[in-house]
Amino acid sequence: MSPAPTAVAPASQLRSLGAYPPRQQDDESLFYGKRLIYICWENHLMYAAPFCLPLPPTLTFGLLVEAVLPELYGEHPEFEQIDWQRVHWFKGQRRFLPDFGKSLTHHGLGHKSLIRFITPALEGSRALSADGHQRF
Repeated sequence: MSPAPTAVAPASQLRSLGAYPPRQQDDESLFYGKRLIYICWENHLMYAAPFCLPLPPTLTFGLLVEAVLPELYGEHPEFEQIDWQRVHWFKGQRRFLPDFGKSLTHHGLGHKSLIRFITPALEGSRALSADGHQRF
């Protein structure tokens, strides 16, 4: 007969020999002047989760759209059809209107911010192909 498993002590009963300060492993200071920015193209499930990129805070929103997003989403069959003037932009859950000539910092996009965008004319995973299958 095997011995009964031992219970794990609750966190309140843990003891250490000295101070045990928590270290944040993804603090902005550890990314050589860049910030982690999450980017998500809503309803386009060819990409299962938001991308997380180390980007300079001085990157303009226009350069994000012109250089970064094509590298991330350019393989998607709908990407070339995006009308960037009609895109709905979000910082987390709040909608905002970006100034394409201003930096990420100007837009209030700090370390670990989430940029979401919705392309109203392109349905992505909500659309069905001609043969009735769900599209990307």
